[in-house]
Amino acid sequence: MQTSVTNRSILLAHLAQLVSVIIISVGFMVQKSLVREFAAPTILLWQFLGASAVMWLICLVRQFHRSVSRRFAFILLWGGMAPGLVMIFTIYGGARTDGVSLAVMWGLLPLLVPALGFLLLGERAHWSLGLGAAIGFAGLIVLSLSREAVGAGNLTGNALVLLAVLCASFSQIVGRRMNRGAIPWFQVATLQVSGALIAIIGLSLATGTLTLLPLTLPLQGIAMAYLVLVMTVLNYALFNYALRHLPVAWVSIYVALNPAFGTLAAIVILDAKPRPLDWIGMAIIIGGVTLPHIHALLHRRSR
Repeated sequence: MQTSVTNRSILLAHLAQLVSVIIISVGFMVQKSLVREFAAPTILLWQFLGASAVMWLICLVRQFHRSVSRRFAFILLWGGMAPGLVMIFTIYGGARTDGVSLAVMWGLLPLLVPALGFLLLGERAHWSLGLGAAIGFAGLIVLSLSREAVGAGNLTGNALVLLAVLCASFSQIVGRRMNRGAIPWFQVATLQVSGALIAIIGLSLATGTLTLLPLTLPLQGIAMAYLVLVMTVLNYALFNYALRHLPVAWVSIYVALNPAFGTLAAIVILDAKPRPLDWIGMAIIIGGVTLPHIHALLHRRSR
């Protein structure tokens, strides 16, 4: 009975992380549609403020676990690092480098996290996960081939994006450790989002973007509702659920799907025109992420 419950939790965790990656990929395109009208820090401020309010309300209704008080400040700091600093570094680094460099550096995350998981958590990743991540990175390179670079890259921009990738990588390690404890995963997610909000308030004060968000069009309201309820509340709940039940190497390999789903979202939401190389790159990425699943399935059938 216990084994069947565990297997169900693991299956749901894989599904949760897959849905989380899809939500994030679509969310970036939704954010991009709003950035045309509003400053990025202002969008982030109201996105995380609204999400924090919803998540705290849910937690207060369900009551906090007694262990929260011992980890309260640490989880807030974790949220300040990721997604707080991750988004801040990405915004300002992305503005100072080209889109191809940005995508390639983020493609390093599924390769970095398994190594960090082994060094800091003692979680050994199967060879199929490393190979799948490497194939996914190759697919990202194919996606980037012949793509016109938007903006010129410089050392400062690349350094900021690299810092964002490192923060996100270490965030998965910290998140895995937090979610292996007694605190329920949704409460961990709530404190993580709250920590990010504190970092974003600091950014808004520093940049003078602590202002209202006048949504004048119905589509803008729908977009903001998606960012608050789906991209933040649902996404970070799913992400923390996945970290509770899966080793970080499994969680991180799904991140390799971001460029593929992001390209599809750009086609649908922003009316981007796909190239033949885009479809080839997306197929390679999906193949890389699927590889460890196929290996695991064949291994179970052979026993």
